[in-house]
Amino acid sequence: MRSLSAILLMVVSSVLVASAGARAETANTRVALMPYTECLAIIAEASQEVDEEPVILVSSDDLQTVRINASDGFVTVSCDRTENKMTLTKSPVPEAAGMSASR
Repeated sequence: MRSLSAILLMVVSSVLVASAGARAETANTRVALMPYTECLAIIAEASQEVDEEPVILVSSDDLQTVRINASDGFVTVSCDRTENKMTLTKSPVPEAAGMSASR
């Protein structure tokens, strides 16, 4: 399983190629303006790159939110059709919590 940094780098690279509207919100979150279908394509590409199906957290006609697991945390990707945006958040697993990034 790839590390959180490797997944984040791959997805952010795809976002920057797909959209000039990418901007940093916080150290762990990125937002990019893009069509909904392009956002869904990036999720598919990222899950194919890490060879693991994303965990679907929300799925509706206008919103898709998934979690892509990494060896040291996970990346959450949200695609919003109404706002034409992608929100990407990396979340390391706190060691003190005794949790792991596995399902």
